[in-house]
Amino acid sequence: MGARLTELLRKRLYDLYAAYAAGRIDEVLREYGDNVVMTSHAPVDIFPYLGRKQGKTAVAATMKAAHAAFEYLTYQPVFMVTEQEDAAVIVLARLRQRTTGRTIQLFIADFIRFDKGRIVELRQFMDSFDAVQQVLGREILISKTPD
Repeated sequence: MGARLTELLRKRLYDLYAAYAAGRIDEVLREYGDNVVMTSHAPVDIFPYLGRKQGKTAVAATMKAAHAAFEYLTYQPVFMVTEQEDAAVIVLARLRQRTTGRTIQLFIADFIRFDKGRIVELRQFMDSFDAVQQVLGREILISKTPD
């Protein structure tokens, strides 16, 4: 029974990521609890719609803003671990920035917690240094301090 539930959760998550990549936000939001907490550990100076959001309305606004900023070329899980009703997913994202036409590629790690079949918490981590460089279209120079 446990293996069957794990496989059902994996399929559900693959379908959820595909719907998100296609911009079917309403379909994705049906999987979220009303008081969901989404925390995206990303620099909000560059990605102002990310950060900590609480409630389905705030998460919906974040998803819509992300899709307004980027065209999703690829947003596909490349690794997934599920345990009961929790999941960890590494996503390969290829996005085209709408304002510049610049394509960026990055990996995102999502940690998802479910309660009664709905997503109640999403913690997201990205290689933000690399993502910022790609979005800005230049290397970020860091001056080294003497030892």
